[in-house]
Amino acid sequence: MRYISRRLSGLLPSLIQGYHAVFIAGPRQSGKTTLAKATFPELPFVNLESPLERVALADDPVGFLSRFSSGAILDEIQNVPEALSYLQVLIDERPGETFWVLTGSQQLDLQSSVGQSLAGRVAMVELFPFSHDELGKTAARPLTLEDAVLTGGYPPLFDEDRSLDPGRWLEDYLTALINRDIYSILPVRNRSAFDRFVRLCAARTGQIFNAASLARELGVDNKTVSLWTSVLEQCFIVRLLRPHHQNFGKRLTKRPKLFFLDSGLACRLLQIRDVNQLRVHPLWGALVETWCFTEVLKSRVNRGLRPDCWFWRSSDGKEVDLLIEVGRELFPIEIKSSATPDPRSAQGVRAFRSLAQERGDGRVEIAPGFIVYGGDEPRPCGEDQFVPWNGIAAALENVP
Repeated sequence: MRYISRRLSGLLPSLIQGYHAVFIAGPRQSGKTTLAKATFPELPFVNLESPLERVALADDPVGFLSRFSSGAILDEIQNVPEALSYLQVLIDERPGETFWVLTGSQQLDLQSSVGQSLAGRVAMVELFPFSHDELGKTAARPLTLEDAVLTGGYPPLFDEDRSLDPGRWLEDYLTALINRDIYSILPVRNRSAFDRFVRLCAARTGQIFNAASLARELGVDNKTVSLWTSVLEQCFIVRLLRPHHQNFGKRLTKRPKLFFLDSGLACRLLQIRDVNQLRVHPLWGALVETWCFTEVLKSRVNRGLRPDCWFWRSSDGKEVDLLIEVGRELFPIEIKSSATPDPRSAQGVRAFRSLAQERGDGRVEIAPGFIVYGGDEPRPCGEDQFVPWNGIAAALENVP
């Protein structure tokens, strides 16, 4: 496979100056190992998926880590999390002599462990599957919005040497992920109910997430749904987007939105097999919003920025699909699947700006907004701008 450069590859080398380690978190098959090896080719590589390496590190962490005089890449560190405290001691005993690259495929508990054990010593970044921008002009880059949504961004699907069928690969990926990662951290007695839960989540991507309603449909309690959802978040399958707190005199929705972190995976769970089915599917608009949300997320984290993304919805139906918060500024984003740049698409952003001006307290400024749509050309829209689906990263480049 021809190496496709990642945006994070420009950021990672600079971290050597201020930190003793970098932790790259992200879903399996997102390219963490490839990125680490390509960016730090001089560091030895340790695959902690290997039982031999895993046992050797667990049995004698001091001796194992001391073998690496300049540091190493420790791949999938969640397999031996107890090694982190020993790594801290080694870093403190040999300050400036080593640099460590850690990767991990489980988010919440692992990031907390890394942050606590290596506080002040480690820079933490996230790597998601390819963004549309990263694919550049490669032959495998999707040329239409439908193809982009259906395929998603997992790197193996863009390996020109393998010619993988996206639907088959995504199904195998999900099966392996559930059996290897999820069931290892979550004792599920009723696996058929959990499998149904994952598919029902896919049917709710891009929508307000009502855990109580889902629990009733599955015949389980609310705590079980909350636990299962947190595990999907931990394994980078979904992300909950929280509502922004600014009410501007309106009662606000308090429930989060649920998004799959790969639209292709959501399509596979919904049994959508080709673009013809996708175009007429009732969730076409929600799937477009899902894909665009992940592109916005990737555009932020690939630049080493905090995502700081929210949505805004009042109880009377006024809504902005996404808000990026930067200091006092809020950058509103509307997402439309239509290829026609209809000025009415900006109504939500305009209503939000008007409310902020009329009833705001001056502590928040509403920046010019972006209306992402299914067309191919950027166009002005009053104070705001229509952004083509394939130009999200470029449009957000100037958002600090």
